[in-house]
Amino acid sequence: MLKYGENHGIIVSEVGVSEMLWFCDTHSYDSVNVLYTFPTQDQMQDFVNSRINPQFESGYYSTLIKNNDSVKMKQIRNSRMMFRSSSTGKALEGVDVDGLSLDEYDRLNPTAEISAKESLSSSKYGLLRRWSTPTQPNMGIDLKYAESDQRKWVYRCQHCGLVQQLDYEKNIKLINKDGIDLIGKVIDEGTYQYVCRKCGKPIDRWYSGFWDITAPRSGRAHGYEISQMDAVNYPCGILQ
Repeated sequence: MLKYGENHGIIVSEVGVSEMLWFCDTHSYDSVNVLYTFPTQDQMQDFVNSRINPQFESGYYSTLIKNNDSVKMKQIRNSRMMFRSSSTGKALEGVDVDGLSLDEYDRLNPTAEISAKESLSSSKYGLLRRWSTPTQPNMGIDLKYAESDQRKWVYRCQHCGLVQQLDYEKNIKLINKDGIDLIGKVIDEGTYQYVCRKCGKPIDRWYSGFWDITAPRSGRAHGYEISQMDAVNYPCGILQ
């Protein structure tokens, strides 16, 4: 499962679909099936048409699509990728899958999750992914994350060595007060700077980041948390 800020939504969805596509391609010898869900039918159709289909129209994967090339199903070699709405439990019944990805988990219909997990019961792979912005404490993705090994995206200061999560109050420094135009609602580039909360020196956000396991417990699922302050970075965590 991946717990992320609101600004990550589209990018995280693309990462999730990319992983399922990779799984279909690399395991086509086993004719695997994967299912990716969205909260509503309209959202599912819009995402597939605007974000997924263009990737299949040219390039490497355009040569892999065979039959069943539709909004709801795409065949990659001998595997199949399916897209469904998670608004009702009935929408996810009657399909056996090897990989399941539940997007916007906090908006998922509880009966749909039960049906979706049953569809994994006969698979030797049983890949399960959950993605969402948390909406309520101790519920949904927030609860699942609390039950995981709680991996957090952190940075190590290259000057003093402190490992830290970004915090707006502690890691943002105003270095050019004239760069703020309140009337025009514009902030010039370089007005603020990301700094280490301990030594105050600029922090490298591109090469010093890593996943810190904060609740290492045997048998726990992998859980990843990335904040809205990292919205300019590519998210790279998947809860499983």
